[in-house]
Amino acid sequence: MARVRIIGGGLTGILAAFEAHRLGAREIVLEDALDRLGGWSLPRVSHGVELRDGEFAFGPAQDPIRQALEWRGVAFDEVDLHDGAISPSPNGPRASWGEGPVLSADVTTPSAAAQPETLNDILRAYPRSAADPLAHYCQWRLGVWLDQVHASAAPALGLHQVRLAPVGEASSPNVSSPRRGAVPRDGLNGLFTSASRALARLGVEIRLHSLVSPREVAQACGEDETVVWAADPMPLFDLASHKAPKPRLIGERVASYVFRARLEAPLPLTVRNYTGEGKVSALRVYQSRGETLVSVECVDEVGDEPLRAEVLRLLAPFARRPMILDACVLTNMRTRFACPSVEAVQRLDRLEVELAQRFQGRFLVAGWESADAGARISGLTDRMARSLGPAARISAVA
Repeated sequence: MARVRIIGGGLTGILAAFEAHRLGAREIVLEDALDRLGGWSLPRVSHGVELRDGEFAFGPAQDPIRQALEWRGVAFDEVDLHDGAISPSPNGPRASWGEGPVLSADVTTPSAAAQPETLNDILRAYPRSAADPLAHYCQWRLGVWLDQVHASAAPALGLHQVRLAPVGEASSPNVSSPRRGAVPRDGLNGLFTSASRALARLGVEIRLHSLVSPREVAQACGEDETVVWAADPMPLFDLASHKAPKPRLIGERVASYVFRARLEAPLPLTVRNYTGEGKVSALRVYQSRGETLVSVECVDEVGDEPLRAEVLRLLAPFARRPMILDACVLTNMRTRFACPSVEAVQRLDRLEVELAQRFQGRFLVAGWESADAGARISGLTDRMARSLGPAARISAVA
């Protein structure tokens, strides 16, 4: 019987285990270095309240990731997801409802960028009046030349949602156009707990506190085993036949803060700052156990007083009345690698081809950051089906 070994117990690894079982595999091992599944998406908990410092919402009913989790018993609540943007304009910051920036331009339809490779290739499609503030915003976030950043970073920066408005068009911050989505009924911790139980019911062996190297995994990979590397892919370069320094990553320094708050606004609410000014890049307002919390992402550390002032200023256009920020209950510093460099993408592509040839398609890489997680899981499912061969019998009921 074909064996599937999955390295990395974040959401990608969990979904890979579900898909492997759906494809007919029955000997599945899921390994993670932490003490429980969930990876770096696991929020801290204080007195039962989740202190989240990242994304927490899922898509509508047809979202394939949500469907896969619901199929295994994870409960979701349908909600309206409210998004706001603070965009730069000649007359000062401009508040609008929607996920992406709204920029004034004489030409409101960008030219088509044929197969863009870098962020700069994407920006060149916009008129100068929009491209310049977008470039300023990206450099504020990343601090590097944009020709070094791969085009796949655009969704992580909100550049897939840019709207060009005629010069002089008034913004409409008081009209909300929510998108339909869902949040886990029992929070993110509840989601991973439910998923862990579902995996156990399927017979998946879960190994925690398991820290393995790519070389160890490769040496143990037999002819009847498929390996899915769903962890950080950078250590995989140790397996490359041509030894060279690992590609340079683009690390986005993120300082996160979570406040208790009193706020009257449509929730859950996400506000993104596209001005490239100040310290706050994103705000997420959500409820956990009846409490309202504001999760703040900053491009660098900032003192308490100026941070509170900036949060209140950015949220003011979207609140029904002035909000009150209470105690700060979480401070966290991390480096996020959601914006890959051109070099990293090119070399990882070559490495995947090399591993596919060396292991006859039985060593699959699934952990590379991508804004379209559904497409990533779909592609992984296709490759697992080919690797498992006769064992890949898709059934209606797993």
